[in-house]
Amino acid sequence: LAAAEGTLAHAVLELIAADPDAWSAPRATERRPGFERWLASRGWSPADAKAGAVRVVRMLVTTLASADGQWVLRRRPDAAAELALTRVGSGGTPVTRVVDRSFVEDGVRWIIDYKTVDLGNAAGLPQLKDHARRYQSQLESYAVLFAAEGLPQRLAVFYVAHGILASLEYNPHL
Repeated sequence: LAAAEGTLAHAVLELIAADPDAWSAPRATERRPGFERWLASRGWSPADAKAGAVRVVRMLVTTLASADGQWVLRRRPDAAAELALTRVGSGGTPVTRVVDRSFVEDGVRWIIDYKTVDLGNAAGLPQLKDHARRYQSQLESYAVLFAAEGLPQRLAVFYVAHGILASLEYNPHL
């Protein structure tokens, strides 16, 4: 169920990023019945679908209320959400990666991965940064896809359930 909730949250975050001014906590809350139907259509029981939809709404409301969430989802001319990029891997095999959110801000390419895990009420930025390090190599593989731009890059994990952006240290030249 957590994976389905994550998929649903990612899809709605893509919609929010496309038109952030159209979304608010009440709008996300109004969508709960549709979220329930979506989860039920994927085989979840009515009780699980309801509980999952409630959790997704809670995550979205947290994101929409947070300064980090608003910043990540803000409209930018060159921003993309759920951006599929392909490169040629070893042996000539195409490798496709889907970047949850990317944009250029003040001359820096931001590459952001969404995580919907809830690490509890006590989880603050230090704990989230520590947790985010486990996704460092994943984000670095995304960064390679943007290397030809020649822009400085920042990698981060946005914790949807917490509304917190955890930046990672990254130096592609080391």
